Amino acid sequence: MVESTSLRDQLYSDLTDNQSVTITSIGLAVIAFVLVAVDIGPLSVSADFSAEFLLALSLMDMAFTYNDYWPVEYQPRYAVIWTLIFSVATITVFLSVYEIGLRYVGNRVASIAAFLLAVGLHFGSAALYAWIR
Repeated sequence: MVESTSLRDQLYSDLTDNQSVTITSIGLAVIAFVLVAVDIGPLSVSADFSAEFLLALSLMDMAFTYNDYWPVEYQPRYAVIWTLIFSVATITVFLSVYEIGLRYVGNRVASIAAFLLAVGLHFGSAALYAWIR
């Protein structure tokens, strides 16, 4: 008989496996959410559809990608550097796709497309890195 772990134990394990990546990605997501919500600088998005929520969610997805799909587990300081580099890439992809999408489609479609491409960047880069390795 296979012993299953409780949801609480699984969540605790997922959050503490690579704590430096999890804390960094959640911190960056909160900072991005606040900056977008108060409409500061280059991180301004429309409030019609919660693009700030999707941006924060795509940043938090980095912890999931690193824990479950990234083929190498780095030391904590290198893992934080990895998270910072991918957060810059995620924000760049998200805002670029969002701004381009606003010109051609509505806010809702632009937000969803930006989210999907930003998360696709995470999974695609993990798959590409694993294939190259």
